[in-house]
Amino acid sequence: MPSEARAESLVRRALLMASGANRGAYYAGFLTPLNEAGIHFELLAGVSAGGIAAAWFAAGDPDALLDSWRQADAFRVAFHPLLERGRRRTVDSLIRTITLRTMDVHAARTSQSEVLVAASKIVGPGFPLPRLEQRFLSNRQASDDQHFSVMLRATAFVPWINGLRTAISINGDRYLDGGLVHRVPLGMIPEGRFDELWIAACSPNGLRELERELSAADRRERLVVIVPSAPLPVERWTMEWARVRKAIELGRKDMEAAIEEAGSRPGPVIIGGAGLRQPLWNEK
Repeated sequence: MPSEARAESLVRRALLMASGANRGAYYAGFLTPLNEAGIHFELLAGVSAGGIAAAWFAAGDPDALLDSWRQADAFRVAFHPLLERGRRRTVDSLIRTITLRTMDVHAARTSQSEVLVAASKIVGPGFPLPRLEQRFLSNRQASDDQHFSVMLRATAFVPWINGLRTAISINGDRYLDGGLVHRVPLGMIPEGRFDELWIAACSPNGLRELERELSAADRRERLVVIVPSAPLPVERWTMEWARVRKAIELGRKDMEAAIEEAGSRPGPVIIGGAGLRQPLWNEK
């Protein structure tokens, strides 16, 4: 093995992707350039749309990932289960009938990379939402493919879309979308375990939370931050393939830039970065 390839194989990396609903199509553009560059992540972590993307990356089939977004073009989001009719489906229904049927769930569950998704555990009553605490669910804890599939549904189970009083049950506990507590929880990534921490965010709220997280944190890993370098052509519930495809292409372009920057110079890397203050990293 050439010395450069040998050194590259020793770099320990984690990838964290924030929530973003259907803006998460941006993440779908990451997989092909990462595969082509041979970049491996020991830990793939995410919240809501980012958690679904993490499982897709572990499954490792870019064509199937794109096909799942193409299939979604036939539907629109129903904002309550009672409104499901014709082409209207709730988010959880779309995850069950498209995402989990298109993804190789077994490959994701048994991947050498750990897949860690954030979900919000219901711990008490509250209004308009119950009291929630964030929990991290791992493919290493899943007893079978069905168990892991339920974990993926939990990380993206938005209550006001899927029914306000509904939740996902796992081992007697009830869970809602992980982004309800934290969109970019850096605590998902154990400190001191990795050399590089790659972080991606795609929504306006995710970008603001990412800036707060990095301002407060004193992470020692090399940071590679990827956020959209241009306005995303999709909104939270956009399903139209023509617009989704443009978001995927932007994700691909930005990840290619991140890979090139990360490989060409030391230090932190910021791709996109509108609204992010680079001195956050230079000051440390």
